[in-house]
Amino acid sequence: MTSRPAPNDPSGSTAGAAVRVTRTPTGAAPGHDPDTRRPSVRGPRALLGLRGFRLLVTIRLLSALGDGAFQGALAGAVLFSPERQTDAAAIAGGFAVLLLPYSIVGPFAGALLDRWSRRQVLVRANVLRSAIVVVVAVAIALDAATSVLFVIALFVMGTSRFVGSGQSASVPHTVPDDSLTGANSLGTTVGSLATLIGSGIAFGLRALIGDTHVPIAFVTASVVIFYLLSAATAARFDRHALGPDVTDEPRQPMLAVLQGLGSGLRHMVKRRSIGLHICVVVLVRFGFGMATLLVLLLFQNYFRGNGIFASGIVGIGQVLAVSGFGLLLGAVTTSYFTRLFGIRRYITLLLVVCGIVVLAAGSQFTEPMTMLTAFFLAFGYQSTKVCADTIAQADADDAYVGRVFAVYDTASNVFYVAAFALGVLLVPPDGHGLAAPITLGAVYLLGAVLYWWGSAHAVRHPVLPKA
Repeated sequence: MTSRPAPNDPSGSTAGAAVRVTRTPTGAAPGHDPDTRRPSVRGPRALLGLRGFRLLVTIRLLSALGDGAFQGALAGAVLFSPERQTDAAAIAGGFAVLLLPYSIVGPFAGALLDRWSRRQVLVRANVLRSAIVVVVAVAIALDAATSVLFVIALFVMGTSRFVGSGQSASVPHTVPDDSLTGANSLGTTVGSLATLIGSGIAFGLRALIGDTHVPIAFVTASVVIFYLLSAATAARFDRHALGPDVTDEPRQPMLAVLQGLGSGLRHMVKRRSIGLHICVVVLVRFGFGMATLLVLLLFQNYFRGNGIFASGIVGIGQVLAVSGFGLLLGAVTTSYFTRLFGIRRYITLLLVVCGIVVLAAGSQFTEPMTMLTAFFLAFGYQSTKVCADTIAQADADDAYVGRVFAVYDTASNVFYVAAFALGVLLVPPDGHGLAAPITLGAVYLLGAVLYWWGSAHAVRHPVLPKA
């Protein structure tokens, strides 16, 4: 077992005390003290043979199907509705309204996940967002204003933060520590594919039953099925199976949450490997955000269709499919490539390739080259995220995992929205302009240089169980 001095606890209740940091195998009873030297597990079949991880993947699958369907339905009601024409500023504003308040919830979710039963959070958050989705569906059926839809959708996204952070923080409790990369790759693969399928279901139903308010409301309401099944799956875990293993009950919970966020940030700074890799994902997320704005405007306002490549909503669907394949392939292959190159060399290679592709292909402003760029950026984003998730899970003390992922997700979303804000200044109304591709290419290449230098000075501190 690992026993190390506890960091200064932000609540002041256990500062300086010795805390046992363990990761209890799934299903172990509270207070159980098993030998955590579990053998390595490699390959999807072997990983899915672990009951706890199999349940967690099922939760991710169902949640991602619901998330994709909800986002697709909301996009159909707002972004692609003929009655609600949008420009770059409107798109950026919509993402800001959805993601920035959602990011504010993140730190509280992470800190609370380090105090509450993560199993209970997964159950109750799924039930709660099911109820809110019904409210969104009613608002769509009543042709509510866009601002009203966004405000209600905020609550769905806020509860989704608890589910997403809870899933990430729970993975180390279901697989051996040295199998985290493979587990993250498989989980991310399932999540990415399911999100894509969920969006496809929403757009397919929209095309099948109509794009007026009532049919879209019906599509939105159908999301509840996925969320309730996800809650039922989470309920199959024992109450304490997913952690946290070490908790404290502060007298002032909200103040402790804010202090806990600060302690999570300090933990990231102390463990430089975590902070560095989160910064890389934030950078890649920034690039992905600006590319998203560029693609939406190009396919809505510039491209006119070219052979098999369509424009408008069909073209956007095509680029989403290509991006989804890039996300899927990135998740599937990351474990192999990190064993082949090592995480440091692989992330650097990804950043360099993405920068070159954006400058060479993204600046051509043709449908095929835009598709190619979208594929590489999606592949690079997903691969980098899997690497960073693994570093964060392996190097962070379990008492801080939730808070670390909360800071991680918050920073990612803030910079994603910042990319849209900058894009409004750089991208013309039809998307056809060189300023954005040049900026993106420079960001990726500069990021590669800084990461290579920083990773040479960031010493890892993996939290590996010992007998």
